[in-house]
Amino acid sequence: MKILIVEDEINAREGLGNLLGKINNNYIVCGKASDGEQGLILAKEHKPDLIFTDIEMPKLNGLDMLEKIKEDGQNPYIIILSGYSDFKYAQKSIRIGVEEYLLKPITYSALKSSMEQIERKFNLEKEKYVTFDDEMIKEEILGQILLNKSNNLKELYKIIESKLDKEKNIYLVNLYLGDKYEDEIELRSKEMNDFMEKYKIEVVYYSVLKEYRYLPILINTQIAFEELVKILKYNLLFSFKARGFYRTTISVINMNDISEIGKSFSKLQKLSRWPIVLGNDEIIYEALISKLKICQCNYPREIEKEVLKAIKSNDKIKLVDANKKFISYLKSDIYDPINVIEVCSKYIFSILSVSKSCNNDLYTEFNNEGILDTIKMSCTFCELEERLNYIIGKACEKNNEELIPYSLIVRKTINYIKEYYSDKISLEEIASGMSITPEYLSRLFTKELGKSFSDYLREFRIDKSKELLTTSKIKIYEVAEKVGYSDSKYFCKVFKESTGMSPKEYMKFY
Repeated sequence: MKILIVEDEINAREGLGNLLGKINNNYIVCGKASDGEQGLILAKEHKPDLIFTDIEMPKLNGLDMLEKIKEDGQNPYIIILSGYSDFKYAQKSIRIGVEEYLLKPITYSALKSSMEQIERKFNLEKEKYVTFDDEMIKEEILGQILLNKSNNLKELYKIIESKLDKEKNIYLVNLYLGDKYEDEIELRSKEMNDFMEKYKIEVVYYSVLKEYRYLPILINTQIAFEELVKILKYNLLFSFKARGFYRTTISVINMNDISEIGKSFSKLQKLSRWPIVLGNDEIIYEALISKLKICQCNYPREIEKEVLKAIKSNDKIKLVDANKKFISYLKSDIYDPINVIEVCSKYIFSILSVSKSCNNDLYTEFNNEGILDTIKMSCTFCELEERLNYIIGKACEKNNEELIPYSLIVRKTINYIKEYYSDKISLEEIASGMSITPEYLSRLFTKELGKSFSDYLREFRIDKSKELLTTSKIKIYEVAEKVGYSDSKYFCKVFKESTGMSPKEYMKFY
């Protein structure tokens, strides 16, 4: 796999290259660029399979660079290197087709997890899009054309064109199968074939596009468009629902000529998002969307504040209630589905950012699961809702793990730290207050928490300092004093040892 790294910070750029080499020595870093313009030149020269890029860079930012690369006909996998918690670039990144976000500073485990996901997709592509020959099975032809993955597109177009009756209408229908389709694909294909046969609709070609969870169908029929929409809605879609395939949605587009198939598929991909807003019971087509009065889905900052506050305070009830408010807000009007996904992505990104400071295990788990990627892939509201509830459920579950009952002595010690962490406190002082020896308290604390008193106190103070650095405008030396460090230089040293960044760098990224 050829990899291009575009990052203006030399340490981050070189560090990422070194980490990739440790993960798999078969990865080929074909180029490293310090800005978007240089990245564009290297992309044209090397045609990488994967691009890592920062967003804010000199000369040309990362997203504008990626747009130009896409316009050039390249379609690499993309991982954004980001520390922007406001997620202001979400909509554009979704449109470009960003695979994943890696929050700085990048860890070995997070990078390894991301690369494993990309490699699975990469290998699937190689297996799926074979070189054209006489033995190519029917189901592969349409898929190769729609995704522009063959070196023999002209021959494939000729094959399809030879099957068409130009006196009849040409339609491209797309079935979105949902995220749990693998065990049902044969049943749904049979249902679709039986339906087409019953209504004498000739299926020229169809293909399963696993990466999108699509089943696109090219059909050739005398049936008028309006009549086809009714048949699809009241017969095929109804039949799917009756069999329990509730996640299936259908969109359709009319084509004048087979040469329009590429543009038509791009339009279908956008149409396939509209069940997020309109539900799963409508056949989605352009004229239907054009009649809608679409509102702007503004980001609900007050709800976000409630959610983040509940996560920080381990308040499960308030967290669940606030998330319900967020879901209700998404349902409250007719929004552009890309706008909805943008808002959800920003919401999840905020939760991830807070999780990193409050519960690093939870952050790592979310990052490894590619949560943002699953949000971006959603095409129905029930998928979005399930994923949002899953994330909130995990946050509740993980945070409640921290509430395991400890002994009274340890609970008193933890409470003392939480109340007086800004003062100069010591193990001896706390032990004396409870009339026990420091040695006994130290052993008990380490046994129950799995870490020493000094480690726990340091981590607690650093977590508090992270909150102050990102939520207040006070100076670094003032932050140090507020979390119990009288020497700001020593505080900076401890902070960097704990986070891998100086306080100043942390403020910049978060």
